[in-house]
Amino acid sequence: MLKISKLPMLLVLLSIAACQGNDADTAPAVEDAQPETAQTAETAETAEMAEMLGYLTGLRGGFVTLELTQEAIATVADGVQKSVSGTMNVEDLDPAAVQAAIGQAQARSVALQAGEEEIPEIDSEALQAIGLLMVAQTGLGQLGFGPEYAAAIAKGFTAGASATEVDPAIQAKMPAFEAFMQERAEAAGALAAAEGEAAAVENIAAGKAFFANLADDPDIQVSESGLYYKVLDAGTGPTPSLTDSVLVHYRGTLIDGTQFDSSYDRGAPATFRLDQVVPGFGEGLTKIGAGGKIILYMPSELGYGNSPRPGGAIKPGDSLIFECELLEINSGPPAS
Repeated sequence: MLKISKLPMLLVLLSIAACQGNDADTAPAVEDAQPETAQTAETAETAEMAEMLGYLTGLRGGFVTLELTQEAIATVADGVQKSVSGTMNVEDLDPAAVQAAIGQAQARSVALQAGEEEIPEIDSEALQAIGLLMVAQTGLGQLGFGPEYAAAIAKGFTAGASATEVDPAIQAKMPAFEAFMQERAEAAGALAAAEGEAAAVENIAAGKAFFANLADDPDIQVSESGLYYKVLDAGTGPTPSLTDSVLVHYRGTLIDGTQFDSSYDRGAPATFRLDQVVPGFGEGLTKIGAGGKIILYMPSELGYGNSPRPGGAIKPGDSLIFECELLEINSGPPAS
């Protein structure tokens, strides 16, 4: 529910300074092919760049700190390959399973850092989910690499996730890699912008039709900002201000019923300041007191607008619905 800036399309435009003076444990193999045509030469270059992309993504992912076995790394790479090839995506997973996978990785990291004798394992389903999540969160799948390059990316990822430092051979190719990826990023950005604009027009129209139907419900109110809401339980005591922090349970869905977030599924309520969430959510919770329950129906301009997080269930122009339960109100920012 916190405001999320649009993630960079290009995790892979790594600074050369960040890679200087390094050796490699392993590095993606670079075949010295002699192409017969310009087309095959371009294909070979793309495959090499795809492998470097996977390598650098794996390296920067910090997998070495988890002290994973080669078998475990291969399972993460399998998730990466399936996501890039389009045979499986993180959206296919239960959000609770994704959160559990992150929790397993965090638990293992904490135990290793603390030098504990018992180091928690990360199961194979969680490892694969982490691979899928890597592709979704880094924008790796939006750079125009088709299924034919999924194996090369996974191969590079396996090598990079096993390495502690960048191979000098990879370092030497960074200028060419950055130029190649810059071109890819610009093309992907232009395509995403065009697709986003088209999706926004369609989704905003669907939202207007949805809100027109809400007018038939006498229990739904409309604020000056355009927020629609239904108070199920007004709660008790004063209502929070936008500078207050709150403890809240919530479930977020699209107007077609698709769930994209739920504190209930995570098994714990969330704490945040109301001026640090999307406008409609913050405003809506000022309508009830502690113990209150409310349903918020927010047009896209009160949610994530036309710039939601890439790869998520929320698309440009989507209207949102939140079922909220306000548990506690605390004046000022949440405790650190």
